[in-house]
Amino acid sequence: SAVYDGYGYNATGNRNEFSQSLLNLKINQLIEYNPEQLKQELGITNIDDLKAFNETDMPTNLKYNTSFLFGLALNYGFDKKQSLIANLNFAKLTVTGNFTLETTNSAQGNPNQFTNQQFPVVGKEQRLMIQLGYSRILGNSEKANLFVEAGLCVNNAKSEKNYVMINSLSVDLMYFDPNIQGNSGIFIEQYTGWGFGGFAGLGLNLTMNPKYTIQLLYTPSYEKVDLGPDPSTSLQHAAGLRAYYNF
Repeated sequence: SAVYDGYGYNATGNRNEFSQSLLNLKINQLIEYNPEQLKQELGITNIDDLKAFNETDMPTNLKYNTSFLFGLALNYGFDKKQSLIANLNFAKLTVTGNFTLETTNSAQGNPNQFTNQQFPVVGKEQRLMIQLGYSRILGNSEKANLFVEAGLCVNNAKSEKNYVMINSLSVDLMYFDPNIQGNSGIFIEQYTGWGFGGFAGLGLNLTMNPKYTIQLLYTPSYEKVDLGPDPSTSLQHAAGLRAYYNF
């Protein structure tokens, strides 16, 4: 989620310092070129009623929200209990956090009394996940049995959007005008990448009839998500339902 924290990356692939961070540059651009709209959104009388943006105001509490996972599952059985599995999954993820603007209102006679206003920062991301592994049914019931699975996985992550909302004003953080002095654009390669890892699973296998099988499962994975210059490896969690048609 660090790629959505408003700093961005420069043309050499390094994370920007605060002075060149995309959010800081965008806020200062609004102050210079569009102060009337900014004043309206913040409910202030003068643009000087907005305290200078600083690093402590940058986005915090960034986290991924729960999302839906859709995909295609294939199962090739060696026998009634053992099989090779191949899963292709797709998900749209959302990252949320908040940043701060400090304002006062000189018209009310308290020019030095500032109030923190919190505004959301949002990241939109898509992921494609491929899993290859082995599955085994535990038990001998004709209808319902536990099963386990494990294998290797690969993912492709791509950042699609990153923006902040100042009330109704949307400020894009994915791109910045390279013609503005002191800005060298962003390093697009940091916003997409392939990662690898492993997965496991535990669930309930339900034989509905000779043609259909349903699986309820929990499947964690430990994998690298290759976004940003310092991608991390972390534990991912998924729970869901699979349906197989038995040829």
